[in-house]
Amino acid sequence: MTMTNDVTVVVPTRNRRDLLRATLRSIRGQESVGVRIVVVDEASTDGTIEWLERIGDARLRVVRHDEPRGVAAARNTGLAAVDTRWVAFCDDDDLWAPDKVASQLAALEADAARWCCGGSVMVDGDLGIVDHQRAITGDVLDALLAMNRVPGGGSGVLAETAFVREVGGFDVSLRNSEDWDLWIRLAQRSRLAGVDRPLVAYRMWAGSKSRDLSRMLLAWQTITTRYRELAAARGVEADVARHREYLARQQVRDRRRMTAARTYSRMAFAAKDPKAWPRAVAALVAPAFMDRVGTERASRRVPPEWRAEGDAWLAAHRSSDVIGSVP
Repeated sequence: MTMTNDVTVVVPTRNRRDLLRATLRSIRGQESVGVRIVVVDEASTDGTIEWLERIGDARLRVVRHDEPRGVAAARNTGLAAVDTRWVAFCDDDDLWAPDKVASQLAALEADAARWCCGGSVMVDGDLGIVDHQRAITGDVLDALLAMNRVPGGGSGVLAETAFVREVGGFDVSLRNSEDWDLWIRLAQRSRLAGVDRPLVAYRMWAGSKSRDLSRMLLAWQTITTRYRELAAARGVEADVARHREYLARQQVRDRRRMTAARTYSRMAFAAKDPKAWPRAVAALVAPAFMDRVGTERASRRVPPEWRAEGDAWLAAHRSSDVIGSVP
């Protein structure tokens, strides 16, 4: 197999043609680097395949699953088709800065690492920036054993193709947090290079997998149990309180009053956190108000330079004529 310095981007998708259009535009628009794309279609029924066939881009390859197998399996199918030195993954509803790939390749070269992440901004339905997550770097194993702290979900990492294959790719038994599990395995073998700038726009919306509370709790239990001995040997404890706060916040966003209130109540009991009681009441009585206040606080914490940079490259994607046109 011939390996080059180009990057192949693996994009799993299912019935999100309109969102995929913008995602592919941001990938195909990468600057100063050769990019190939493998879209793995999970048996879409909304005309995704027909639309992809009309694009006519030699850099784009489409692989189809006859029935949905899950995002981990889709990513692994894409990974098997990669013949470049580097691979990146991007979910079909996220967007990339034009220099994401070039910046990450430069960071990898400077750091002599085998994988790299970038910072991300969380965006609402209108692509307005509502939150952010800084990149992490170095020996990140302890941080990842406590909680997933790699920004951008499955859309933020670029790695050596052989390295991802070496650790076994994504675990198809996981229906959520399969990216976190992979990051832990990568972190056991290599330091992480980081680009601490907003390279990924991560959409916050009701269709996100992170809104499924039962699946998120099951994935958390599975992964923390899987790496319990390793964490104990390194003196690391899983950050249960922070994870539960994240899950509760997601339920508030979806206006799921009872599940949000129960999650905060459990935090009050288990973590003996007195602040969780008023949050439980607010989630039950006024989730919309609570969500608005939380979003405003998170938005104010976004560094001005991050907002300016993110807004600059997101501007093109906010244009209805761009979103509605075939690339």
